[in-house]
Amino acid sequence: MALYLSRTTDRMNLHIEEFRSTILIQQKWKYNWKKLAGTTNWTYQQKKKFHHKTDNLVWQIWGGHFKLRTKGSSRFAKKYKNKNLTVNFDIKWVLKDEHWNVNVTKIPNGDFKTSSVSWNSKKIEFDTEDTKIVKRSSGGVEFKQYPIIHEFGHAVGNSIYASTGMHGDEYKTTSTHNSDKKSMMNIGNELRKRHIDCLISELNQMIKNTTFYAYKIK
Repeated sequence: MALYLSRTTDRMNLHIEEFRSTILIQQKWKYNWKKLAGTTNWTYQQKKKFHHKTDNLVWQIWGGHFKLRTKGSSRFAKKYKNKNLTVNFDIKWVLKDEHWNVNVTKIPNGDFKTSSVSWNSKKIEFDTEDTKIVKRSSGGVEFKQYPIIHEFGHAVGNSIYASTGMHGDEYKTTSTHNSDKKSMMNIGNELRKRHIDCLISELNQMIKNTTFYAYKIK
């Protein structure tokens, strides 16, 4: 019988679906809709559009790219020793029992407001410009990034406050990965195996005699 196993944590739920050779990482977000002076009130359609845009970006840019394999003596570990497990990501809009409280502030087009993720308090700060791609430069080279996708990276464990990973923002001069400008957690838009260290730590607690590791990125 194919294995279906779930693990519930404070910040995400993990689902191993052997019948599809996938691992689904799902976060439940409770939105708090805010606005700056001079902007209109949120309509339901605008809220829905923001959520779907965010969910789709996460699905496209984070989902389907990480390929995991396993080591160990379990049946499952032996099966995926030389076979890939694909990691997918999903954001569920909820009104209660959330993993994260997400403040979304409506701001004028082209305006700027600093966004952030607080790992310890499980709070996220976004604005309506965060689903738009931005351009940044370093050393005369231009890089593109979706701010909301970078911040999502913090919410899945790339935080100096997480128990594992300890990567955080890689654009900081104190980061050992500061020179990797193309990285999603730097100023670029590319994923690295290290970006799911925290998730792997959680997965390694789910099946006895089974160790997961990042095999490659599609």
